[in-house]
Amino acid sequence: MPVCAICGTEADEDARFCSECGASFMADEELSTSEAMIQMAAEYEAAVRENPSDTSARYDLGLARMYERKWGKAAEQFQKVIEQEPEFADAHANLSVCLARLGQPERALEHIERAIELDAQKKRYRKIKRQLTGRTH
Repeated sequence: MPVCAICGTEADEDARFCSECGASFMADEELSTSEAMIQMAAEYEAAVRENPSDTSARYDLGLARMYERKWGKAAEQFQKVIEQEPEFADAHANLSVCLARLGQPERALEHIERAIELDAQKKRYRKIKRQLTGRTH
């Protein structure tokens, strides 16, 4: 059963995309060179350059960087979103995933805990926290 590399959600064998976060289950080499992803990232970068306070475009750029597995670049965007909108729970959760991938588990745990504080109903956040702490339940 495939597991999403972005959010950790388990998926059906025939799934092409994660039902929780929308990440593609394409092979790594396909994912990193996807023309559509490159184009999307370029569009989001242009939107952020044009309007640096556009948190929606910045958040989407962070997602595009996550899908490309450019964890540092994604983390930078999510951090900037949080600076502008400190209560944006999904930005905290995605920053947490990036930080974990970058080998910063303590900071990752801080951000996923903040996401849970902001939206305790999201199962995805608790799943990420379990993965960070090594718990299965």
